[in-house]
Amino acid sequence: MVKVAYITLLGRSPWAVVNTYYKLLTRGGKAERIYVFTEERYRHNLPKVVEAIRAISEAYNLHPAIETEVVPDYGFFVADRKFRELFTKLEREGYRMGLDITSGRKALVAAAIVQIREFPVAFIVYMGLLDRDFPDRPYMMIPTHMQPIKNFLGDESEGD
Repeated sequence: MVKVAYITLLGRSPWAVVNTYYKLLTRGGKAERIYVFTEERYRHNLPKVVEAIRAISEAYNLHPAIETEVVPDYGFFVADRKFRELFTKLEREGYRMGLDITSGRKALVAAAIVQIREFPVAFIVYMGLLDRDFPDRPYMMIPTHMQPIKNFLGDESEGD
């Protein structure tokens, strides 16, 4: 059985993190471990994001371990090191890794994506929001055609 670790990046929008996770679960995705990375300025959103991920997971009878990591604002050197350490650990432990960049800010996104040069990342997803009238709503309250998702590594893509 393949163990899956899901890494998500929290930026301005907690809903982007939660809704993308929810959409992946509706498509059969599941992870034993979830890691939420954010910058210092968004730290205040971590408790509600973790609580939402936990609640959605439990609705699917899943109980992933959830860990958080806060890096300094614009801390791309720190983020690069933290991602390398995490990816090394996960690879050593036999995890398949997936990355959600939907809510992430540039420093975290770049530091995370560059890791695919050395580590087996199975997917990198981004879920768009095509209408700004729906920014702070749960996934099920936004028309699905307004939330296309793209896996930049190939599989499981919708939309252009």
